[in-house]
Amino acid sequence: MVAIIRSSASAKRSCQYNENKVDTGLASCILAGNYPCEASELTAKQRMLVLQKRLDLNERCKKGCLHIVLSFPAEDKLTQAELKKISQTYMDHIGLADQPFLVYQHLDTLHPHLHLVTVTVKADGSGNSVFHSRQAAVKDVIKQIEKDYRLTPSRGRMMPAGKLESAQKLQYGKIPATLAISQVLSVVLPNFKYSSLLELNAVLRHYNLVAKTGKPGSKIRFYQGLTYQMLADDGRKIGTSVKASRLSGKPTLRYLHERFKANKLAVLPGQQRIKTLIDLALIAPDTRSLAALGQRLSQQGVKAVYALEATGKLCEVIFVDFRTRSVFSASQLGGRYTPSKLLEHLAESEKSLESAPGIYQNPLLKPSSGMAALQAEPAISSEKQASAPLPDESLLKLLLDPVPQADSLPRELKRRLHKKRKQISLQL
Repeated sequence: MVAIIRSSASAKRSCQYNENKVDTGLASCILAGNYPCEASELTAKQRMLVLQKRLDLNERCKKGCLHIVLSFPAEDKLTQAELKKISQTYMDHIGLADQPFLVYQHLDTLHPHLHLVTVTVKADGSGNSVFHSRQAAVKDVIKQIEKDYRLTPSRGRMMPAGKLESAQKLQYGKIPATLAISQVLSVVLPNFKYSSLLELNAVLRHYNLVAKTGKPGSKIRFYQGLTYQMLADDGRKIGTSVKASRLSGKPTLRYLHERFKANKLAVLPGQQRIKTLIDLALIAPDTRSLAALGQRLSQQGVKAVYALEATGKLCEVIFVDFRTRSVFSASQLGGRYTPSKLLEHLAESEKSLESAPGIYQNPLLKPSSGMAALQAEPAISSEKQASAPLPDESLLKLLLDPVPQADSLPRELKRRLHKKRKQISLQL
């Protein structure tokens, strides 16, 4: 059994997260502890208001709402009655048995897990000091519950190494998150050549995974920790973060720094290949944007990942070569391949196309021949035309289509002429 405790200032946000799961059929509210009636007899709004009104009794309490997640291994087959007893026992052990709390059973993963929402403010508006004193002994509480209900001990579960040659995109809820993340990392970390965390995340994004070092000023950043979290197909973070120390192989930040140093020299032989592919893609006539550049590179097994700042400005372009399993940052390839230079080149290409003359000039002609040579050039036979490189289709259509007739003719020319008949005089 694993317990995760998060605190927040609003009970509405925590309840709304679980109620949205209930509306989609992925969860159910199985218990309303210390409520005036059963959970099934209350609406979602009524369940939330009981907790929110209790929070409003103490305005000095900044984060009085607790969102607790209790996860159990898949091999523990627990009934709903057993889950209710476990949640009540847990609340009693942490000193919140007299507080109103809601228990939600989530069904979106293979392993059973509960979400508990409660508050630390008492009925008289004072804070609960018992919880803060027992919070340090949460690990001992979990051990006691595991022993009482004969659950699989959390420290006794070992994740298999899962040595695979290839990995698939992660999908939340299909297999346990810890096992799924371990399988992807066992393929990516030892086989791909990356030299920074940004380059590693460019590879992991392909598998719906991200590595995080924490926000500036956080404890995980201060102690140089590392966590991994699954992503949805649209890039949203989903599920809970998993510490690197809990995964097989211990892919911690210290391990990654060693890989960064070793890979700086290992990626050098593949730089010329990626430069050549970028140059060929840039001179292609249909490469007029970053999206078109990435699409052309994908035909050669190279994926372009764009790193954006908080303001939406492009700060880096990372090229992941899946054929050589090498990762390159655009700024490290040279001055010509920096994000600013790439954008400048694409802007010039678009500008030159917009300002091009309406009449197409054959590029096979000598510069000295000029427009006169183009006008005097005879029609190309079908055999020669098949062997010669064809120009752009729109320009070819402009040359070969017949010129439309003008409609603005004088009225005198538009009028149909009638032949005047000779009049015969009958006068003698």
